[in-house]
Amino acid sequence: MGDSKNLELKKTLTPFHLWVIGVGIVISGNFFGWNFGLAESGYVGMLIATAIMGIMYWFMCLGISELSTALPHAGGPYSFARRAMGPLAGYLTGIGVILEYFIAAPVIAIGIGAYISFLFPTVSTIAAAAFMYIFFMVVHIIGIKEYARLEAILVFIALGLLVLMYFVGLPQIRVENLFGSGDEALIPSGFKGVWAALPYAMWLFLAIEMLPMLSEETRDPKKDMPKGIISGIVTLMILSVLTTTVAIGLGGIELMSTADDPLPAAIGAAFGNTYWLAQVLASIGLVGLIASFSGVILAYSRQIFALSRAGYLPGVLSKLHETRRTPYLAIILPGILGLILVVLFNPNDLILISTFGALVSYISMNLSVLILRKKEPNLPRAYKTPLYPFTPIVSLVLAVISIFASVFANLTFFFVSIGVFVVAIIYYYAWARHRINKDAPEERMDAFEH
Repeated sequence: MGDSKNLELKKTLTPFHLWVIGVGIVISGNFFGWNFGLAESGYVGMLIATAIMGIMYWFMCLGISELSTALPHAGGPYSFARRAMGPLAGYLTGIGVILEYFIAAPVIAIGIGAYISFLFPTVSTIAAAAFMYIFFMVVHIIGIKEYARLEAILVFIALGLLVLMYFVGLPQIRVENLFGSGDEALIPSGFKGVWAALPYAMWLFLAIEMLPMLSEETRDPKKDMPKGIISGIVTLMILSVLTTTVAIGLGGIELMSTADDPLPAAIGAAFGNTYWLAQVLASIGLVGLIASFSGVILAYSRQIFALSRAGYLPGVLSKLHETRRTPYLAIILPGILGLILVVLFNPNDLILISTFGALVSYISMNLSVLILRKKEPNLPRAYKTPLYPFTPIVSLVLAVISIFASVFANLTFFFVSIGVFVVAIIYYYAWARHRINKDAPEERMDAFEH
C-alpha cells in the first residue's frame, strides 16, 4: 500500500498543548458529576474515593507515559493492547475507548444544553446541544493546532474560575459542613458509601488517558508525551481535592448531593444566589463543559480513525481531509449518532456505559505495561514507569474493583455494556479479522519486530 503516508496525521503539538488538552478534556468533572455519590459517602468518604481513583489514574498515567514513548501511534490504547496481547485484545480495547468517549459526548452535551437553556430559557436543551456538536465538528475538521489554541483559552477561563472560587470560598468554609456536628457518622454508609462514590470520583479524572492518541500529532512524542501526561494528572489531582473541599464546605452534603450545578449552588448557599461569583460560575461554568466536550470529540475521532486505518472498522472512517489532514468522517458520523443519543437517553444512565468502556481500556492498558516489559524487554522506552511493577499492578487492581462498583450502580446498564462487547466480538470474527491492513502503523510495527 504505497499511500500509507496519506494516512498519517500532521505533527504540531508541544507539551504545553498536551497539558491544555489533557486538563481541558477532564475539567468539566470539577463543574458537575462528582457530587452525585455524596449522599452515601459524605465528605470523608468522597475524599477517600477521590484518593483511590487519584492513585489509579496517577499510576496508570505513569504506565501509559512509558507505552506512548515506545509506541507513538494514534491508536493509543488499542495499539498498546494490540502489541501486548494480539489483534482481538487490541480491537476490544479500542471498542472500550470509543464507548467511553462516544458516550461521554452526549452526556456533556446534555449538561451544556441544560446550562444554556437555564441562561436563555427560549433555547431548548437539544437545540443547544446540536449547535455545540456542529460547531466543534467544524473546529476539529479545520485542524488540531487551531483546536488546541481555542482549547487553551477555554481551559484558562475554566481554571481561573476554579481558582477564584477557592480564594473566595476557602475562608468561608464551615467545618460542620465537612465533618458534621459530631453526632452523625463521618461516612454515612460506611465502606459501602465509599464504594458507591467511586464511579463519581472517576469523573474528576476520566479522559486524561486519551493523550497517547495524540502521539502521531506531537512534534517529539518520546520527550513530550510523558511531560504532557504527568503535568496534566498532577494538575487534576490538586483540583480534585480543592474543588470537593470548597464546594462541600460552603454548600453542605445535602445540597451538594443533588445539585445539577454544584459550584454555583455552593457559592449561592454561602453568599446568596445573587452574589456575583454565583452568577459568574453559573454562566461561565459552561466553559469547563465546553472544553471537555470538544476534547471528547477529538478522542473518539482519533480512536475510530486508528481502528479504521488498520481495517478493524470500515475504511471510509479513516479518510483524511486533503488539505487539513484531519479524519473528517470519524468526526462527523459518530457526532450524528451522538446527537440521536442526546434526544433518546438520560445522562445518568449513559455515564455508566461510558465509565464501563473506560475501565475495560484501563485494565487492558495496565496489563499491556506488564506484558510488554516481559515480552519485549528491549523495546526502546524513552521513559520508564517508576516503581515498576508495583505501579501498573496497583492501578490494574483498582480498575477491576471499580468495574464491580459500576456493576452494582445499575445492573441493566451493566448488561447493556456487556452486550455492546458481545456484538463487537461477533463483528470481529465475521468481518474485521479478514480485513486487517498490515500497512497501518500499529500493525506494521508489530510485523517488523516479530
